[in-house]
Amino acid sequence: MNDMTDIMGSARFASRFFRVLNSLKTRFGVEFDEIIIFFGLGRLNFDPGQGPMMFVKPVNILSLSEFLVIPRETLRRKLLRLEEKELVQRTSYGYVVKDVASWRRLADVATSLDEAQ
Repeated sequence: MNDMTDIMGSARFASRFFRVLNSLKTRFGVEFDEIIIFFGLGRLNFDPGQGPMMFVKPVNILSLSEFLVIPRETLRRKLLRLEEKELVQRTSYGYVVKDVASWRRLADVATSLDEAQ
């Protein structure tokens, strides 16, 4: 591939990426940093290292804070907002993605980036 083809592919990906982000932002009334937290939470919930079976692992604030490099108190406030928007759910073991369909849309965009490389 030549440079121009690579650039055009990247521009198409960026367009799709921002459409999904803006769709979630509009639909749920959340900010971009909250979307990143939502996506990061799902990454830890649906850990691919758990084997072929679907296993949802709740994540505590400390683990998510270390993964995303976000202060715990900031993360706690943002998770509360995401919980109010019904994107995440708090359990006795930590937080889990509640709206798996929305999380999957973000994951599909990320997967298309990985496949393009």
